[in-house]
Amino acid sequence: MSLCDPNLPVDASANSVLNLPPGVPPLCAFYLYLTSGCNLACRHCWIKPRFINGKPDPQECINPELLFDAVREAKTLGLSSAKLTGGEPLFHPHFRDIARGLSELGIGMNMETNGVLLTPELARFLKNETKIDFISVSLDEDEPQAHDAFRGVKGAFDAALRGLDALKEAGYNNTQVIMSVHKGNIGKIERVVALAAAHGATSVKFNPVTDTGRGRQMTERGETLSIQDLLALEKYVYGELKEKASLKNLILNIPPALRSFQILMETRGCTGDCGVIGILGILGTGEIAMCGIGQTIPSLVYGKLGDSITDIWLNHPKLQALRKELEDTRNYPGICGDCLMASSCRTGCVANNYLEGGGMIWPGKQCQEADELGLFPANRRRSWKKE
Repeated sequence: MSLCDPNLPVDASANSVLNLPPGVPPLCAFYLYLTSGCNLACRHCWIKPRFINGKPDPQECINPELLFDAVREAKTLGLSSAKLTGGEPLFHPHFRDIARGLSELGIGMNMETNGVLLTPELARFLKNETKIDFISVSLDEDEPQAHDAFRGVKGAFDAALRGLDALKEAGYNNTQVIMSVHKGNIGKIERVVALAAAHGATSVKFNPVTDTGRGRQMTERGETLSIQDLLALEKYVYGELKEKASLKNLILNIPPALRSFQILMETRGCTGDCGVIGILGILGTGEIAMCGIGQTIPSLVYGKLGDSITDIWLNHPKLQALRKELEDTRNYPGICGDCLMASSCRTGCVANNYLEGGGMIWPGKQCQEADELGLFPANRRRSWKKE
């Protein structure tokens, strides 16, 4: 799986309607890591889900009834949406019950999947009987051998394309392809975009492989992108590629401070804020955590299903500390403390920061490297305004 999508909206005005205490934002979304199992063994996965002979561990799957109880309580705190991910969400033995039950509770959903288990019949179920309105499918190469090698299972490429086709046939007109980008496939981006468009996708999101989970081994072997690679990729994606590709909705995860002004305008000021201020993660174990990072960092687990969601959201000391630190943008460490975009970016993915730097409020690796190499834009610094 990839890192979380940025820019989850947080409506601070909802506090008065929800009667939340000062300083406590609405709980906008659950990130549901439905199972710790997966049917693939991807080389880059940041939370390393279990792959056990193609079968998930029954004790590593979210209990539907406990989940529904948590959702009912969380709706009083503002819950309105959920992201279904994993592991592989479709691998949950009661996936349909969960998707149907969340829909009946009025929860809007999006889903990240490797696409392998998507059949025409399942795609019709998703479209016609659930509130899952946006689905992302992983596709990292333009031919079977390379994709299957990266994903760890033969046949994954063909199955993912069949899954995309099934979604299109079922009536989804906004499917996204997510490409995990590294040095081995960066030269194939244009062909992957063309393939995605041919199979009904309307957007492609490029997630650079990170130095976390299984991706750490890729970094140690020099396979992940350098900051120079990333900056060159941004210019290519939003320049040459966007000009000639038939599919124009192209998205690259990169800190906003490293984007050109023109691209910030084109991407409508996309900030890179991971939205952690308004989410809770629920792991396959039933543990309630900051996000999927709880699978590898037990100290970022806040409780478990069956505990009071209200008590966790209002009173857990780790959440209270995180909110306070996020608001204190002037005292962010390193380059973040000197960044004009700190109040919108808020140091990016705090889970990745924790894994790479030891603190949740910590300069993201990309910005830190750019600063050290003299590549951080001078006009994005607070100190630049004083010169």
